[in-house]
Amino acid sequence: EQSPGGPVEIKIRKRLDDHFTAKAEVNGISIPMIVDTGASTIVLRPEDAKKAGIDVSKLSFTVPVMTANGRTVAARVRLDSVAIGPLQREDVDALVAEPKALTESLLGMSFLGRLRSYEFSGDFLTLRG
Repeated sequence: EQSPGGPVEIKIRKRLDDHFTAKAEVNGISIPMIVDTGASTIVLRPEDAKKAGIDVSKLSFTVPVMTANGRTVAARVRLDSVAIGPLQREDVDALVAEPKALTESLLGMSFLGRLRSYEFSGDFLTLRG
């Protein structure tokens, strides 16, 4: 957890569309996600959930959620691991959105809230372990 130089820090640069995209590893599979502090949990697109080994056909989509595109429903799941670079957390709450509800998966507070801190500064987001 601690590197020789102190706590781990990851810097993410803002995209041209003003979003911060993290290259997350979900259950060991690389999935790009938009950092969304307004999302209470990670929200995966079904295709990303499938990549991460979740059987989407067995999920029950019963949790109402608000997205940028309006209301939808999602299914609760637990992710074995979520990592951004060396910052890894185990057993993370997440939702899988209905097909076509999201254009990109969201990295929400179920991961961000388990970090030591995160801070937006200009064009950068700094995550600290």
